[in-house]
Amino acid sequence: MKNSFNLKFSILVGILTFVVAIVVGFYSNSISEKYLEINSGESLVKLSKRVNDILDREMLERYREIKFASSLPIMTSEKSTIDEKREFIQKIKDNYNHHEWIGYALPDGTVEIGTNGYLEGKNVRARPWLPHGLEGPYIGDVHDALLLAKLLPNNSGEPIYFSDVAFPVINNEGKTLGVLCTHLTWQWTRDVIRSIQKDNNVDIFLLSKDGLILVGPDNTERSNIKDISLRVAETFKDDEPLYKTVNWDEETKYLTASSVSSGFEEYKGFSWKVIVRQPIDKAFKTANDNTLSILYVSLIAGFLGALLGIIISNIISTPLKKLSVIVDNLRENKNVEFLQNVSNDEIGKLHNAIENLYKSLNKESKLKESAENKVDLSLRIFDQALEGIIITDNKNNIILINKAFSEITGYKMDEVYGKNPSILASKLQDDEFYRNMWDRLKIDGKWDGLIKNRKKDGTIYEEYLKISSLKDANGQIINYLATFNSGF
Repeated sequence: MKNSFNLKFSILVGILTFVVAIVVGFYSNSISEKYLEINSGESLVKLSKRVNDILDREMLERYREIKFASSLPIMTSEKSTIDEKREFIQKIKDNYNHHEWIGYALPDGTVEIGTNGYLEGKNVRARPWLPHGLEGPYIGDVHDALLLAKLLPNNSGEPIYFSDVAFPVINNEGKTLGVLCTHLTWQWTRDVIRSIQKDNNVDIFLLSKDGLILVGPDNTERSNIKDISLRVAETFKDDEPLYKTVNWDEETKYLTASSVSSGFEEYKGFSWKVIVRQPIDKAFKTANDNTLSILYVSLIAGFLGALLGIIISNIISTPLKKLSVIVDNLRENKNVEFLQNVSNDEIGKLHNAIENLYKSLNKESKLKESAENKVDLSLRIFDQALEGIIITDNKNNIILINKAFSEITGYKMDEVYGKNPSILASKLQDDEFYRNMWDRLKIDGKWDGLIKNRKKDGTIYEEYLKISSLKDANGQIINYLATFNSGF
């Protein structure tokens, strides 16, 4: 009778082990395919955002180059000769190959200086950069080469497009002397995107706000995305980051993701949209390869599990029952009595592991409760402090304020997040005051003193302000902490 029970138990364990191995294998494969699709889609969205970020940062740097150049004395001084200005502008062009042409035009539109002599003496008042540049900083969206198309060399053989950056040149008396403008070559954008395409084995489309393809594969440039795939244009018409599996045509299906540029710092962007696509056979190649592997592994594991189950079921059934009682007591939160003098076999090790895990979980539970209490206390102290508290990142952008800050200044978190604390400035302290404050903060890592600031409603108030820098283990500043009160 005993042997009959053990035989039946052994066979049952073997069958169950085999079935479980097969089911788990196929289920794991199904889950892995789903998560791979999610991970692949999110990876393409991140790649799309990275392309936008690279382009935005590059455009900002070009913007700052011309801004800086237009402010230098060689440009703003009327004593500078044309030859001096020409030499200066030509050096910029020669040292930064993303500038296809740099010119200086007088207020009447006459180009006084042009790199390589291009357009000198021509009138460009009809070009948008001239009137806009006279009024202030200007960045123009991508356009055809027009006047320069026949003058500039074109080694790539691809159409020449420009993006314009222009700044007024103003002397010390505030008089506008002219406009300094650069035509940024579009080839650098192509090079950046194509490099990323090659590294990631994807296709990348850069679209203007109205859907015009500015950079794209397979001679798609200057076409509208609607003409390439109306389904894609409809699916990704919104500005929110998104990924979908989409049929671009009747035959080809791609995992496709998109995001929209929002600019970076001073550069506000043109709402360019980056669409990244990858054929599903490449995007899900890992899942397809895994399917067959998991099938084989599941079959092998099933057979081995069944064999081992039959062999060891008799050996482990008794100690397993004891362990089962312990596990049941743990699950039901009953008093647990672990075995004494257990054997050194696998069952004994499992017993010891459960015992150690039980003790460890009890200890961790107590530590976690203590840590949560400390965190909760810290948060209450921060929020209920009577002094206003500001925490900024290392670039002095506000990332956190407390309740007292809002009560004193009138500003709420969503009104100041990401902004510089200078929004509170009353302009009653001069620049020297702030220079001394930052110099002291850099030297000592802290500063305190009386200062007059302005509330949201415009009221001037006096506060005693304390600022300290917070550093990481390497001594690098990661945050600034400021506390103040208005009780003076």
